[in-house]
Order: sequence, then structure tokens, then C-alpha cells
Amino acid sequence: MLKRLIKTLIKNEYVQDQLRLVYNSAKTVTPNLLLEEIKLRKNGLPDGFPFPPQKLIFTVIAIPWVSEFYKSGKIIFDDMMKMFELNKIDIKDNSNILDFGCGCGRIIRHFAAKNKYNLFGSDLNPDLISWCGKNLSFGKFSVNNLVPPLNYPDNFFDLIYARSVFTHLGKELQQEWIAEMKRILKPGGIFYFTAHGKITISPLSKSEQELFNKDEIVLHNSFGEGGNKYSSYQSYKWTTENLLNGFDLAGFHEGGSNPHLKQDVYIFRKL
Repeated sequence: MLKRLIKTLIKNEYVQDQLRLVYNSAKTVTPNLLLEEIKLRKNGLPDGFPFPPQKLIFTVIAIPWVSEFYKSGKIIFDDMMKMFELNKIDIKDNSNILDFGCGCGRIIRHFAAKNKYNLFGSDLNPDLISWCGKNLSFGKFSVNNLVPPLNYPDNFFDLIYARSVFTHLGKELQQEWIAEMKRILKPGGIFYFTAHGKITISPLSKSEQELFNKDEIVLHNSFGEGGNKYSSYQSYKWTTENLLNGFDLAGFHEGGSNPHLKQDVYIFRKL
């Protein structure tokens, strides 16, 4: 009976998340990290904006640390700006910018620190959006569904970015969302997104890796599309052949050029 109870508990998603929280916390904690956590929780983050509760931070980055939440968002933001500079993409003042899959504001807060853009955030998770709406006054936040459309007018955004969003979608939904990005971007507007590329395929089975190397999209843990546990892997060839409709490829950077960032980066420009 005890064994049956343990098996039932282990299969429970809430219990799984709590066990993962404890394990990931123990695996990543260091004395220096704890000191930094105490300092930030007491004095606040460098940008002056509120930080989310531990539960929401864990939902987004799978560890509960405020310091890592802030630093990882800054690393992504700085890398994005570097990619735009390398590809001669100028994000002008007063641009309309959408963080598609904004979570609890990990990246968008670094755009807000520049204080020169009109910022919007959208996410599938209503708890994350609720927190953003109540605590991040610099942006307008809304919940989206798993499938399009979004509640924005045609030709509205200058820049949309989606960090680690298409990594949780299959072929059909990726194509539907690409069409939606095209609808709401201005002509010449930029869509920046990431995908699991060649450097990330080690978790895949041998047969899955063979499919990837044949330029087919691979769905790993293919249940709960749109959720964190659903993962898709796709090559440069597959991505450009299946998603580039209505766009030019303005930039591509293979994952690993920044040691902290493993996903491939694609920058599409609307025709």
C-alpha cells in the first residue's frame, strides 16, 4: 500500500514540481549565491522594478533565485542587442515592442530600463500575466491562447521577440504563429525568436537525432504542447524552409556563441 501511495504521489504533477524545486535549489545553491539573494531581497533589483515571488520565478527558470532571474534576463537582453547591432538592425525610440511569451517580465524589464519604448507582453500563463499587470506599470500585458490570434491590430509592432517559445511548439502551431507575427508586425518589422538547434540535441534518442539530422522537426516529450515539458528541435534548413514565408532572414546565430545561451537565434524581417 505504501509503495502504491508513493507511486501515485510521484505521478502527481504538483509533487513533481515540488521535488524539482527542492532538487534544483540544492544543486545550484552556493554561499555566494545565498549572500546575493539576501542582499537583493532586502534592497531590491538594480533596475528598481519589483521581482516576482519564488513560485513564479521557478515557473520561468526552474530555480527559485531572484539573482539568477535578473541576471539571466540581462544576459538575454544584452545578447539580443548585440545580435541587432551585428545585423545592422536599429530599434528606434518609441518603437512598439512585444515580448511574446513574456513570463513574469524577465526580459522586458531590461527594455523598460531604457525608458524609450512602448512595451507590451503576452503569455499563455494567466498567473504570470496577472503578476506583470499588477507590478510592472511600464507595460501592457495580456493573456494569449495556445492558438492565434492575438488582440492587436494589423501592422502595429516594430519588434516582436519570442525567447524559448517556439521550442515548445510543433510544426503546425509554429506556422500559425509565424503568420500571426506577420499580421501584427509593421512592414520591415523584426521578429526575433529562438529554437532548439544542433547544439541542444544531446537529450534526444539516437533515432530522434537521426530525424533531426535529416532536417525533420523532432518532438521530444510531445504532450502538453505549449508547456515547459513539451520540446521541439529543428535545424536551420527546416526552420528557413517552413517558417520564412513573408519574411527575409535578417540574421541567424547558432546556439553556443554565447556560453550561457544554447538555443539558435533567428531574426526575421517582414517583407
